Amino acid sequence: MLFVQNISLLGDMPRLKDLCHERALQFTGFNCFQWSFNAFSATLMNLSFFNGDESRSGSKDFGKPQSRTSRRNFFDGRQWTNILLAANVLVFIGQSVSDGKILYWGAKINSLISEGQLWRLATSSFLHANIGHLLVNCYSLNSVGPAVENICGPKRYLTIYISSAIASSAMSYWFSKAPAVGASGAIFGLVGSFAVFVLRHRGMARGTDADLKHIAQVIVLNMAIGLLSQGIDNWGHVGGLIGGAAVSWLLGPAWELDGISRDGRKVFADKAPIFSLIRGPPK
Repeated sequence: MLFVQNISLLGDMPRLKDLCHERALQFTGFNCFQWSFNAFSATLMNLSFFNGDESRSGSKDFGKPQSRTSRRNFFDGRQWTNILLAANVLVFIGQSVSDGKILYWGAKINSLISEGQLWRLATSSFLHANIGHLLVNCYSLNSVGPAVENICGPKRYLTIYISSAIASSAMSYWFSKAPAVGASGAIFGLVGSFAVFVLRHRGMARGTDADLKHIAQVIVLNMAIGLLSQGIDNWGHVGGLIGGAAVSWLLGPAWELDGISRDGRKVFADKAPIFSLIRGPPK
């Protein structure tokens, strides 16, 4: 998230302060995400999965039923990433034509949130201070979003993104008085979600330790840039990261070996904690 100085006038937005943040993302490239997804896919594509009473057979997409993953469409497994990117762009156009009124209506402004305007905890993540800020966050979302969406499935992915956005704004509300906007807190939540997925499945594919190290380096580097730069809401980034990790831990996926099928293939079950909470304790 990015601090804004004069929230009421779009023309008075400060020049983007986190271009070095963009360069850090370009340097790391988030290549670990695509590499890891390919590694997990290659390892698990011939296994059988099930969630509750539903079987998962030969699925590359761990979060979705086979009947859905087999359908080819224009979005090709990244439909919500595309929708979120489009939403950010369209909202920014709306900010421009409304002369900053949309920005003032939806930004994270602590005094107005305290008065009951709680929608700002979510809407601030779809607003941006200027075109550079928008491009940085769209680049970052396009880098990490598709891999997390393929791993989690569209419903979990959208839940993680929105929850991370709210957690980001809430953390900023508690610890930072300055108005703020931007999708970076939600994007940090996707990074946290991916980290949880890799941690849960460390024994199912090689190279996960290197992935975790790479993820940690990306997080530490960008946090350090935030601390050394003016205008970056690091509290928002921390809140999004924690929120994304927590929601991902609850919702999964959390694949565990459950048995061997008659044809000799390993069968996995999604043991995410949410399923235990829904079903309740065994009788």
